[in-house]
Amino acid sequence: MKKVTLSLFGAMLAVGMLTGCGEKADENKTPEQIKSEVASWDAARIEKQIEVYKKAIEEKSKELAKVMDQIKEIPLQEQLGEKAKDLRAQADEIGKSLGKLKDNMAAYVDGLKAKNK
Repeated sequence: MKKVTLSLFGAMLAVGMLTGCGEKADENKTPEQIKSEVASWDAARIEKQIEVYKKAIEEKSKELAKVMDQIKEIPLQEQLGEKAKDLRAQADEIGKSLGKLKDNMAAYVDGLKAKNK
C-alpha cells in the first residue's frame, strides 16, 4: 500500500511540475517593462513569448465574442436591465484585458525587430 501511495504521489508531483512549466501572458506588465526585459533575451525566447500572447489574445477574443453574443440575444425591451448591464460591464473588462495583451505583444514584437536589425 505504501508503494502504491508513494508512486501516485510521485506521479502527481511530476504532473504538477510539468504543468507549471508553461509561460503565461502577463497583463500586469507594462510595455516599458517588457522592452527592458527583452533587451537581454535572444530572438527565439521573444518569439516564444509572442506565441504565448497570440494564444492568450485568441482566447480572450473568443470570450469577448461569447459575451457579445449573449448581449445580442437580450430582447430590446430588456437592454437596459441588470442582466444587460452586467454583460456590458463584463465585455468592457474583457476588452480592457484584450487591449493590455495586444499592447504587451506589440512590445515583444518591437523587441524582436530590434534584435533582428
